[in-house]
Amino acid sequence: MEHSKHVCVLVVLAAGTTLGCKPAVGQAPSLITDYALLAVFGEPPEAKPGDNVTYSYLLASPTGTFADATAGWDVCLTPKPPAENNAVASACNPPAPGATTGLTFDAPIPTNACQLFGPIAPPVQAGQPAIRPRDPDPTGGYYLPARVKLADLATGDVTGFAFERITCNLANAASAIVKDYNTRYQVNQDPGIASTDLITSSGIRTNLDTAPQTISVSPGDTVDFEATFTDGAAETFPVLDSTGDALVDQRESLHMSWFATSGSFVHDRTGVSSAETATSTSNTWKAPAEMMDVYLWLVLRDSRGGTAFKSYQLHVGP
Repeated sequence: MEHSKHVCVLVVLAAGTTLGCKPAVGQAPSLITDYALLAVFGEPPEAKPGDNVTYSYLLASPTGTFADATAGWDVCLTPKPPAENNAVASACNPPAPGATTGLTFDAPIPTNACQLFGPIAPPVQAGQPAIRPRDPDPTGGYYLPARVKLADLATGDVTGFAFERITCNLANAASAIVKDYNTRYQVNQDPGIASTDLITSSGIRTNLDTAPQTISVSPGDTVDFEATFTDGAAETFPVLDSTGDALVDQRESLHMSWFATSGSFVHDRTGVSSAETATSTSNTWKAPAEMMDVYLWLVLRDSRGGTAFKSYQLHVGP
């Protein structure tokens, strides 16, 4: 049977924050019924111009994580024009013909990245108006888009972007503040999911990371998941205040996106705000009525663009 062809584009909510491909109309974003690009990310999650970054992707499917797609990669070097409302310039989609292929992609941060996407005004081109420097996001960050196109999938192509945080100098601040910032600022590190517990309606708790076998859930049952963060997952860092006269400490927020191939979550997304100090996040899931194996993915992101994920398999049935 021939599948209809379509193109799936990773939905970008903010720099470093994504929620997978657009689901079918009326379908929860957390339900995986087709190939879905859940994350595209760089390691390390923040780098200086000239540093090398390794980009990877997480592709979900109804039969689990899929790692055999033909991936075309490249780094976008076109800043988004002011008139465009997308997260990236339209010229950055799709990848150029002949882009590097592979499961991962290594590329340096361009030496002029802080001019193209950061606080330094790029050189004025002959006959063109001057381009103003980019504004930082609420965490003071600037991001380089790296794009991937996953081709030859049974149901079509999938395109998505990583947003690699660039370490740029602090702009529009007094020299004493810049010196203090450079002393205190630590580049972003990825958050982590230490473990995930499944809690049945009767209160029985099972650690999915250490369970000796696939955990079974009765058809139609409602269970809770509790994902615990690694120590230091939410980092504290200085940000220049709105007046440009002082640095203020800001704590990262953490957001967890939940995905499953069947059943339904109460929330597609949970997390911890920058004002909270909780070390875990929870969600409730109702198992499907039919017996089957179900695949789960948890994708954790911090507000500075770091990413972590885990995947699990459950059996619905006796």
